[in-house]
Amino acid sequence: MLMKTNRQDAAENLALNNAGNDSPRTDSGRNETGVRQGTVILLHGLGAGSWLMSLLAMRLRHSGYDVRIWGYRSIRQSLESLIDHFTERFRELSQDESIQGPIHIVAHSLGSIITREALAQVDLSNVHRIVLLSPPLKGSFFASWVGPYLMWLSPLIDQLADREDSFVNRLAGRFPPHVEVGVIAAEWDYVLTERATHLENQTDHIVLPSRHTGLVLRRRAADQIRHFLQHGTFHRAAEQGTVHRDDAVLPEMSQSN
Repeated sequence: MLMKTNRQDAAENLALNNAGNDSPRTDSGRNETGVRQGTVILLHGLGAGSWLMSLLAMRLRHSGYDVRIWGYRSIRQSLESLIDHFTERFRELSQDESIQGPIHIVAHSLGSIITREALAQVDLSNVHRIVLLSPPLKGSFFASWVGPYLMWLSPLIDQLADREDSFVNRLAGRFPPHVEVGVIAAEWDYVLTERATHLENQTDHIVLPSRHTGLVLRRRAADQIRHFLQHGTFHRAAEQGTVHRDDAVLPEMSQSN
């Protein structure tokens, strides 16, 4: 979900605007040695757009990934229709001969639910690793509060409620067993609890100091995403030391920023 609450979030938007708009396109990204790292699909969350993922896309391209931002309209949509739409997109991806190397996916919030349910219906053997950012896997308490009052605007909000009988909690999709899934939760999330971000078959899970939407924009999150895509684990040593500034980078990846 997208909601700005203070000056910190406004500053994050300013940083994004200064970075430019990458738009939903591909880019033949290579790292400094000219090695192609694979393809990364980015999916944003509720109420956002492709623009929100552009800074993260730029950082991943600098690390040698081909990046594709899959934008979509979420307001006035149902979760069922979005899952159907992206199930078809993933089917098309499985037949895309232009893709070289492994496919990775980074999804924020609602995009995490869409990714899980769509991949459960598609045979996409070259998907290697997935990173979920602030995923409402067990629903959102914020959606439970406001969802019933916003049915006129978007029925999808109430579908993401953290009630036991909510739509999101009745979904049965599972990530394919061959896929490694890492989860990054936001410490100061105003939309969902940290408990709601856990996945039964998660490969790794980490909590970073951020707000729900700001997680997409933070360099620390980008560094952890790159580390997971490369190694299948998060870089915990960076979180145990003195790395506390938003502009801090992992030592082994500093050349990519």
